[in-house]
Amino acid sequence: MRIKFVFRIIILVVTTLAINVSTFAQGSTLPTGGMRYFLYGSIAFVIGSLSLAIYFLNLKNKYLKEARIRSGRLHEQSGLRKWWSDLDKKYFTKAASLEKEADVLLDHDYDGIKELDNALPPWWKWGFYFTIVVAVIYIFRFHVIKTGPTPLQEYDNEMKIAAAKMENFRKNSKEAFDETTVRLADATGIAAGKKIFTGTCFPCHGSNGEGNAVGPNLTDKYWLHGGSLGNVFKTITTGVPDKGMQAWGKTFSPTDIRNLASFVLSLQGTNPANGKAPQGNLFEAGKASDSGAVKEDSLQTKPVK
Repeated sequence: MRIKFVFRIIILVVTTLAINVSTFAQGSTLPTGGMRYFLYGSIAFVIGSLSLAIYFLNLKNKYLKEARIRSGRLHEQSGLRKWWSDLDKKYFTKAASLEKEADVLLDHDYDGIKELDNALPPWWKWGFYFTIVVAVIYIFRFHVIKTGPTPLQEYDNEMKIAAAKMENFRKNSKEAFDETTVRLADATGIAAGKKIFTGTCFPCHGSNGEGNAVGPNLTDKYWLHGGSLGNVFKTITTGVPDKGMQAWGKTFSPTDIRNLASFVLSLQGTNPANGKAPQGNLFEAGKASDSGAVKEDSLQTKPVK
């Protein structure tokens, strides 16, 4: 591999990244918070890695030249090669030349292996100094004056942005319905709701809606928070925090929740094996009490009358 080839790789990588970032920016907004820093860090890592490859290739050339010196086959260096060689010795390696190795030879001798007391490479030292400066700035910003966001604050900000986007989507989309306007899904929607139930709800309600130690039985006529489509839609959307059920309205769209609620209602009367004892109030469609919700769970073996 030659240095020119590595230079071509760097140009190709930088150009590709620039085009991708430009295209992404035209179609959407750039990542925010930690993701943006991750993107920039990835670009810097690629460029830094290729730069190190160039450096080690030049180091390899240096050793080859020294081998030619020992073999007496050294050709006179061109102006550019001599300039780079001097620059490399002064700023990158700062190693003693072959003629001066005796001056930096240590007394250590390990089975005939000797050690040179060369100085640390300047690039390494300056890189170390740079990390110290960055650490001081980081500590001052994030732990002294506290003007920078912590990872938790970045997460909260991103969640707020996502919630605002979701709210805007709900207001401007055809899915802008709630528990008062929702309608029962068709067969296709119920099938989609079954997939959501199978992947999300079964740990608490059982694979067939039979309930378990955490969630109630969804196949009988008794409900803790109302058994109408609107009641079930609202319960899924807002959750029941005191019972350990999260608010799925932040995860699923209104259409998904409608499909899920419709599937839950389709489980009525299926009577699966090992069904949990009824809990809550008896639901009868069309009655005023149907929309009511029981505030506290009943631990009785018989349903609340």
